[in-house]
Amino acid sequence: MEYVGFVKLICVVALVGVSAGGCGGGGDEPISYTPVSATNDGDLYTLQLGALKLVIDGARGARITEFSLKGTNVLVTRDESGTYGSTYWPSPQASWCAAGAACWPPIAAIDTQPYTGDIDAQTNVIRLTSAEASIDGFPGSAVTLTKELAPAPDSGAVDVTYTLANTSPSVGVDVAPWLISRVATGGLTFFGQGTGPTTYASDSDPAFAVTDGAGNLWYQSAPVAHNSKAFADGTGWLAHVTPARLLYLMAHPEIQPADAAPGEAEIEVFTNGDYVEIESQGPLTTVAAGQTLTWTVRWKLRRIPGGTSVAAGSAGLASFATATLAE
Repeated sequence: MEYVGFVKLICVVALVGVSAGGCGGGGDEPISYTPVSATNDGDLYTLQLGALKLVIDGARGARITEFSLKGTNVLVTRDESGTYGSTYWPSPQASWCAAGAACWPPIAAIDTQPYTGDIDAQTNVIRLTSAEASIDGFPGSAVTLTKELAPAPDSGAVDVTYTLANTSPSVGVDVAPWLISRVATGGLTFFGQGTGPTTYASDSDPAFAVTDGAGNLWYQSAPVAHNSKAFADGTGWLAHVTPARLLYLMAHPEIQPADAAPGEAEIEVFTNGDYVEIESQGPLTTVAAGQTLTWTVRWKLRRIPGGTSVAAGSAGLASFATATLAE
C-alpha cells in the first residue's frame, strides 16, 4: 500500500529508541515510540508504542475509543457523548436501507455489536472481526468486517486495515470504505485541496464553512444551530488539531471525485455543535460474492512545536503536517 507523501527521511537521533517525532517535528521534546506491546483486558484491546496508545473496544463495534499521546486522547469518549470514538461504515449511507435514502442508524453488527478478537504475539498485531451482517440496499447480501491494527514504530504510527469480506454465495455489493472519527469542538480540521468542488448538505447552517489557504482546505470549529456537513475532494490525508495542540493525522489512498460513492466524497466533515466528525472514504468498489475489499489508513499523533501558528491557512502548520506525513 502506498501513502501520499510517505517518503523515507534519514535523520540522526541521539536517543536510543526515539523515532519519527524525534526527527524534526514531534513537538518540543523527542517522543519515543518504543517499546511496543499489544494486550487485552477482556474485550478491551490496547496497542502501545512508547508514548503513543490506541485502545479498541471489541464489545462495542471494535470502536477505537482512545488515540493518545502521553495520556492525552484526541477522540471524543463515551463519557462525553453517546456518539464517540472512531468507527467504520460501508458507504454510501443510502445502501444501509431498502428505501435508499435517510438510512439510519448504521449497520449494528459493524458499528455497535461485539467483535471477536485475537493478538499475534510475534508481531503485536490486533485483529477483530464482526458477526455477519446484511447491507439492506443489496437484498440477500452478507458481509463481515475485520479491523487489523499493526504498529509501525519507525514511523511513529499505527496502520489500521479494514477488510470487508463478502460472505454471500451469490450477491455482490457496491460499497466504499468509510472511516469516521469523532473529535471535540473547538479544534481545526484541514486536508489537501483536490480537484473537485466543496459542497454542503442542503440543510447545513450558513455559518458552517470550509475555507482554502496554503494549498489546503480548512474547517475552524464554530457553533452551529443544527447538523451541518461538507463534502470535499482531498489528496490522501486528513488532519485535525485539538485545542491542546495535538495533530491527529490520517493518511489513506487518494481517490478521484468520480471514484467516490454516490452522494459521498473522499473527505467529509460533519458537526452538530456538540462534536465534529472527520471522515475519509475510499473508492466505490464492486465486491463480488466471496471477495474482499481492503483499505489501510495510517494514523499518527504529534504535538505541534511551540511557535507554530494554529489557524486556518497557516503555512507553518501546513508544512508541519507535510513533514509528519513524510515520516
